[in-house]
Amino acid sequence: MNRTIIYLGAACFAFTFSSLFYYLFRLFGIFPPLTEEITSYLFIISCFITLLIFLSHKLPVEQPLIVHLIELMCVLVVLIFAGAFFNVYPFTAFYIGTVALCGIFAYSFVILMVYMNNKTAEKAINQAIANQRRRGSNV
Repeated sequence: MNRTIIYLGAACFAFTFSSLFYYLFRLFGIFPPLTEEITSYLFIISCFITLLIFLSHKLPVEQPLIVHLIELMCVLVVLIFAGAFFNVYPFTAFYIGTVALCGIFAYSFVILMVYMNNKTAEKAINQAIANQRRRGSNV
């Protein structure tokens, strides 16, 4: 169950950051207006990315750097192909590069959020263990 929550949280973070980056590039006049249709496509793309990353975690890869590279490739492949399929952006080299840059930033932020969440949970667990040991030694 905990793994499911992590993947759902990552999908939500990805959607949030993707939307923010899209809006930021919209402010600079690079992307077309953010409509309800594009927002729903961003959500679907975020879910596809999360699903592909979930499936990639089934691969027999243990090295963290390789895992992150595979995850990043999942992000970029889905962003480029789904973006073209849903016609979210014009399919030219400039837009593909911009979308890839957005994907790298969004992926980095999601990884950072998951890492910070794990560190918070780690501190809570360590604090609970320390409290349990103190109570055990005071008996």
